[in-house]
Amino acid sequence: MADTPFVVDDGVDPREIKQPSTTTQYNAAVTSTTKSGADAALNLLKETGGVRRSVDPETSRRLVRKIDLHIMPLICIVYFLQYIDKTAISYASVTGILESTHLHGNQFNWVASIFFFGQLAFEFPTIRLIQLFPLAKYVAVNVTIWGAVLASLAACKSYGSLLACRFLLGAAEATVVPAWVVFTSQWYTKKEQAFRVGIWFSVCGAAQMFGGYFAYGVASHVGADPHAALRGWQIIFLFLGLLTACIGISFWFIMPDSPEFAGFLTQEEKSLHIERIRGNEQGIGSRTFKWDQFQEALTDPMTWLYAFWVFAANIPNSIATSFGNILVKGMGYTGKQSLLLVTPLGAYEIVALVGLTYIAMKAEQRLYACIAGHIPAIIGAILMATTNKTPALIGYYLSGGIPIGWTTILGLQASNVAGSTKKITVSIIGTMAYTVGNIISPQTFQAEDAPRYLPAKISIVILYFLITVDLCIMRWVFVRRNRLREEEKNAKGEEYQVEENHEFFDLTDGKNREFRYAL
Repeated sequence: MADTPFVVDDGVDPREIKQPSTTTQYNAAVTSTTKSGADAALNLLKETGGVRRSVDPETSRRLVRKIDLHIMPLICIVYFLQYIDKTAISYASVTGILESTHLHGNQFNWVASIFFFGQLAFEFPTIRLIQLFPLAKYVAVNVTIWGAVLASLAACKSYGSLLACRFLLGAAEATVVPAWVVFTSQWYTKKEQAFRVGIWFSVCGAAQMFGGYFAYGVASHVGADPHAALRGWQIIFLFLGLLTACIGISFWFIMPDSPEFAGFLTQEEKSLHIERIRGNEQGIGSRTFKWDQFQEALTDPMTWLYAFWVFAANIPNSIATSFGNILVKGMGYTGKQSLLLVTPLGAYEIVALVGLTYIAMKAEQRLYACIAGHIPAIIGAILMATTNKTPALIGYYLSGGIPIGWTTILGLQASNVAGSTKKITVSIIGTMAYTVGNIISPQTFQAEDAPRYLPAKISIVILYFLITVDLCIMRWVFVRRNRLREEEKNAKGEEYQVEENHEFFDLTDGKNREFRYAL
C-alpha cells in the first residue's frame, strides 16, 4: 500500500472490469482496478495470473505460525503499553501526584477524563490519516509521540500542565484500536481472528498485573525515601514513557504495512496468504477513501449496536483504570495494599479472554461465548454494590470478564465489516463511543460518594445487563442477514453468478451478497 497514491473514489466500480483470459491482460486489468479503488490484494494476484490456488491444511498451518511469530509479539507489546500508559495515572494517584501537583476536589477526575477528550478529538482525522499513510509507519510515529508525552508528565507541576499532557496522550493513542482491527483482518481468516483479538487484548490483564507490581515496587523503595530526587509517580511516567518511545521506533522498522510489503514472507507465501484469506470476503486494504462506504457505515444499524456496547461498557471502566486503586481502598484496604490487590483482576481477565475466545474459535460461536463471560461480571457488580471487604473484592475481580465483550466487538469489526473505508469508519465510531464512555466514567465517582461510591456501583449493574441484551440483538441481526442471503441465492438457482476475484474488489459487507456474517 505504500506505493499506491491516496485517492478519493472516482466512481468506477471494479466489478465492471471484465476478467481477461491471459496473464498479461489480467495484470493490465489489475492495474486498472487498483487505480479505481479495489483492494491491494489484487497486486499480489499478478504473480499467479489471478488463478485460484488451493492451500493444503499443513501449508496453511505453517504459514499461520510464521505470521504469528512475526506479527503477534509486536502487536501485543504495543497494546500492552497502550493500556498501561493510559492507566499509569491510577498508579500515580497513590504514589504522590495529588500532593505534588496540588489537586483537590474533582480535579483528578478531570485529569483522568481529559485523555479521552484528546482521543475523541483525533478520531475523525484518523479515518483519513490511517488510509493516507502506510499503516505501520503511521502507527509507529504515534506510538513514539505518546511515549514522549507520557515521559513529559513527570515534569508536570500543576493541574493545567497535567490536563495538557493527558489531552495530547489521548490524541496520540487514537490510532491504536482502528489500526489493530485492520492488522487483524489483513493477516488472519475469520475463524482465526477472534482468538487473535483475544490474545492481543488479554495483554491488558498482563498490563494490569505488571503495572500494579511495578508501582508497588516504586512506592516501597522510591516512595519510602523522602530525599529522593524524583517522586514515585515521576519514576512511573519516565520509565513507561521512554520504554514506549523505544518500542515505537522499533515498530517502524519491524512491522510491515500489509502482507504486500512483508519482508519475512516469500512471494510464494504472499500469494498463498491471499488465497488463504479469500474466505474473509475482503482483502488486505485499499487506500482509496470511498464516500459511499462512509455513508453505509453511518446508516448500518450494526455500527450503532457495536457503538452502544462499547459506550455503555466503558462507563464503568474506571474501576479498572483511573479509580481502580481508589475503589479498592474504599473497600477497607490501604493505598499500598491496593497496588497489589488490583493485580488479580488482570489475571482473571487473561484467563477469561484467552479461554472464552479459544472456545469461541473452536465452536464458531463468538457471541454465545461472550454472553457467557458477561454473566459472572453481572454477579460481580452486584457483589461490589452490596458488600464490603473480601466479597466486594471478589466482585471486583469478576468484573474482569467484561472485556471479552470488547474483544468480541473488535473481532466482529474485523470479520463482519467489509470495505476498507467502512471498516475504518465503523472502528473509529466504536473508538469514539469508547472515549465518550470513558469521559463519563470518572465523573460517576463523585467525591461526595467516597469511599463506597454506591451510585457508581448501581449504575454498573444496570449497564452490564443492558450490554448483554445488546449482544443478543447483534446475534439476531447476523442470523437474519445470513438467512436472507441464502434465500436470495437459492431463489435465483442457476442464474446466481459469482464474479471472479470479487473478494478483492473492496466491496462492503452490504454490497457483497456472497458475504456471510460470523456469529
